[in-house]
Amino acid sequence: MIKKIELILRNIAGARLVVHNFSEKAKKEIRDKQQKKVKKAKEERNPKAEFLEARYIDGKGRECVPITAFKKSIVTAATAFDDMKKVALRQSIFVYSTDNPAADLLPIETWSGKAAIGMMREDAVTIGINTRGLSYRPEYQEWQLRVTVEYNSRMLSEEQLLALVTQAGWGVGICEGRPEKTSALGWGRYEIHDSKPL
Repeated sequence: MIKKIELILRNIAGARLVVHNFSEKAKKEIRDKQQKKVKKAKEERNPKAEFLEARYIDGKGRECVPITAFKKSIVTAATAFDDMKKVALRQSIFVYSTDNPAADLLPIETWSGKAAIGMMREDAVTIGINTRGLSYRPEYQEWQLRVTVEYNSRMLSEEQLLALVTQAGWGVGICEGRPEKTSALGWGRYEIHDSKPL
């Protein structure tokens, strides 16, 4: 039997959200390399443009995160439970934006429910094995997401689902610098602020 639950997820205190969309410029460079086109000289970097391109923007102009980030977070959290398998879980839950079920992006809000606006941050990052560089990405210090989860209640109960989401928020997180990654900066961690079965 398929059931639904609406969730409001908020960042754990101090857990900023940092996103990094793959820019059109980066995609073009990869396409050109694969097509063996002549490599052009590097252009002068434009930090503001890189920051703006790193955002995920939906059709309404709101800053977002990919819906897949949240589902992957839940599925990865299954490793913390003895009786859950990731393959079965992928087939047992479907996640979408409460705002627009057809969208592949989740709008980022402030805790008051207004559209969040990212601030530019500059970070030293490792590119490849030994190369260091600077990355310009949007950061959200106070953030929340509204998601609806459809789940097969024969495979997991509401209590198990909420336990999974809680573990995912605490130990996996979403987007850049999340706990499951080697950088493990503790970014992108969240908790359930509200839940409402439908």
